[in-house]
Amino acid sequence: MRVNFLLSIKDPVGITIKKLGYKFDEIEDDVIDFRYDKGDVIIIFSRHESSSKTPSLTVHYPGNPGSNAFGGEPFKLGIAFPKLLSSIFREILSLPVNIQKAIEATHHGPTYQTHPVIFVEIGSDITYWQNENLVKMMVEATLRGVDKLDQTVCEEIIAGVGGTHYTPYFSKISTSKCIGHVVSKYYLNEINQEVVRQVIMNSVEKVDKIIFDNVNSSIKNKIVEYIKWIDSNIKLESR
Repeated sequence: MRVNFLLSIKDPVGITIKKLGYKFDEIEDDVIDFRYDKGDVIIIFSRHESSSKTPSLTVHYPGNPGSNAFGGEPFKLGIAFPKLLSSIFREILSLPVNIQKAIEATHHGPTYQTHPVIFVEIGSDITYWQNENLVKMMVEATLRGVDKLDQTVCEEIIAGVGGTHYTPYFSKISTSKCIGHVVSKYYLNEINQEVVRQVIMNSVEKVDKIIFDNVNSSIKNKIVEYIKWIDSNIKLESR
């Protein structure tokens, strides 16, 4: 399996990584709307932004579960790689830095790729994007996660529906289970059957279970009907 590491020379984290001497593939595009599609898997390093400016290390898949496309296409998800994302995130969790570490719900583009794409991000302002020690720790943790892929244990392959953007529950269980797409509560009012199909089907490993995180009954019932039509063997759980 060929894993291609990618950075954008327009992204401050990409600039810091390049300054550190790493020889990764480079793009000039915005990280949320690039067309690069080489190798078997793409791991792209980038900045993370939040209004709270909370220091953080995050991982996530690209995709737009709703009609508002932030790069890429609306109602289109990328391809998840639960075992690899979870392997990387477990290495990030082990880093001796006291900042937020989270698996984010699926969001923003690009959505054009035919291979899995994983974002590894550092946030949430220029202080952290240019912090060479922290950026290096993030990159090295990612490289270790890739190296340990074959030894990574997944008790179950989980996809998620509901919960907040930083997915505290799914981030917590990722130490033993491997996490695919998570569609946060902010998209559920317009979720459709095609997005649910992609949550299930756009995954390197077959999804074993979908967990509903604090989803109201009317929306949940609609999604359950979609799931039954797509794959009646998937286990369902609510919390």
